[in-house]
Amino acid sequence: MSKQLSGSLATEDMRPSHTEPELALWIAVLHRAVRDAKLLLLMVSRNPLLWGNTYFRSEVRHLNEFFRSQSMEVGGFGFICDLVGLDPKESTRRIEEQYLRHLVPRNKRSTRMVNRQAA
Repeated sequence: MSKQLSGSLATEDMRPSHTEPELALWIAVLHRAVRDAKLLLLMVSRNPLLWGNTYFRSEVRHLNEFFRSQSMEVGGFGFICDLVGLDPKESTRRIEEQYLRHLVPRNKRSTRMVNRQAA
């Protein structure tokens, strides 16, 4: 193998190819995680007492860990973003802005966040 080939193309050629059904599966996983974040946000906006529910807090914690992790392990957020062609950092920023920053109990939010929501 030539030096040029080993330096540029070899790493691309050695990547496993992914089938359309596999890509569709990972897109569905990502879609479901975003849908879950929307649902949790809707639920707690209707019933703030959910913060007292251990299961609810656990679900919020798991979603936060998933979206904020840049893990390249199979099934990790970084892995899925890379596979489907999304920038994981930009995706995390957008999800953080739209959902995660709102999934914090009122008493744990910064004053700035509370004032912003009151406006």
